[in-house]
Amino acid sequence: MAEPLSFEAFFDAEWPRLFRALLLLTGNAHEAEDLTQGAFLKLLERWDTLDHGTDLQGYLFRTALNTYRSLYRRSRLAAKRVLAPGQAGTDPFEEVAERESAVRLLLGLTQRQRAAIVLTGIEGFDYRQAGAMLGVNESTVRSLVSQARARFAKGMDDSDE
Repeated sequence: MAEPLSFEAFFDAEWPRLFRALLLLTGNAHEAEDLTQGAFLKLLERWDTLDHGTDLQGYLFRTALNTYRSLYRRSRLAAKRVLAPGQAGTDPFEEVAERESAVRLLLGLTQRQRAAIVLTGIEGFDYRQAGAMLGVNESTVRSLVSQARARFAKGMDDSDE
């Protein structure tokens, strides 16, 4: 039987992936950093009591997504002001037009669609894993991804005009 992974090794392996997913989900590097650190802190607090044979990656992502959803609900108006696509202001992605367009399309999705697309399309989780992380059925994730792709297609058509 293999020796359980140390927290440090797990952290080093998973931090970039979780941060990237949360950055795409939130559209804000500082918020993504805070959520990433918070999720790892919660995991560290429970590290010795967790069954390391379970899906630690899924646990980490669920923890981060649950925290994000809670923060989002409590600060919905502030989040809309910060995350509103097309809002004037300094855009950290201005220098790269393609990235700016992708971020604008992502932010035009609902929170659930954005989470489904980030987890399946960008982070490579399958629908079952993403469903477990989001707390919904696999079929709901498929539906959310389909809706998001339709909105992406419409958004790309509108930008061509």
